[in-house]
Amino acid sequence: MDIYERFKVGEPVNILTDEEYQNVCMPELRRSKTLCHRINLLDPFAPEVRTLLQELFEGRLPQSSNITPPLYIDRGKTVFIGENVTINEGFSTTSTGSVTIENDVMIAPHVSIVTANHDFGNHYIMRGKPVVIQKGVWIGSRAVICPGVTIGEGAVVAAGAVVTKDVAPHTVVGGNPAKFIKEAK
Repeated sequence: MDIYERFKVGEPVNILTDEEYQNVCMPELRRSKTLCHRINLLDPFAPEVRTLLQELFEGRLPQSSNITPPLYIDRGKTVFIGENVTINEGFSTTSTGSVTIENDVMIAPHVSIVTANHDFGNHYIMRGKPVVIQKGVWIGSRAVICPGVTIGEGAVVAAGAVVTKDVAPHTVVGGNPAKFIKEAK
């Protein structure tokens, strides 16, 4: 099991002493943050942005999907984006545990997705959990999606929500922590 699979299943990893973390995750962190920095320095509509995004996502960003800079992604290798996805400016993710964004998702400005957390007893121990955003989801501005959350197909996350638990398909959630508001129509 490689380091990213270990994070996906929630295995504790000491980020100071784990050799695989140091040899695999840290170079990917440097690569991704450097590419994001280069993207963020460009005019958001410059053609080079698309080229650098493809490099960040290792050629996996569908032509039908769009991300507006600035963006902050710590590991492009672990982010998977489907068709017809729109991600507005200010998107940030710590994606060690992996982020999957399925088709037809809309993400408003300044949304954060977090896939890892530190141990309360030893802050150098990190655990990851994947985040999955299913088809047709709409996430409102400044929402925070926490580790291990799946947002069900067609759901809506209200602006400013802090999502700590799975969201049922075709529902609207909001608040901190996010709670059911109504069925999405």
